[in-house]
Amino acid sequence: MSETWLVCEIGDGMFSDEMVVVFDTDKGEVVSFFVPRSSVEDLGEAKGRVRVRVFEDGGQTWAVLPNEVQSIVPVNPEHVAA
Repeated sequence: MSETWLVCEIGDGMFSDEMVVVFDTDKGEVVSFFVPRSSVEDLGEAKGRVRVRVFEDGGQTWAVLPNEVQSIVPVNPEHVAA
């Protein structure tokens, strides 16, 4: 598993130490998660990227998010940035 960035839309979370990240899965489904603010890089205009761990399984790219439950979601490889 490698650590990298996942490009996403960002917004303020419910608490000062968190942010919401929004992105499309590989199937085009829009998903959102609350993650620690320290795991997000703000690129301006509600665009950003979140630090994730990425792995491939069965030809699918998966990301492990830095949220409380370590959500594992299928992602579009084009949204994974070094």
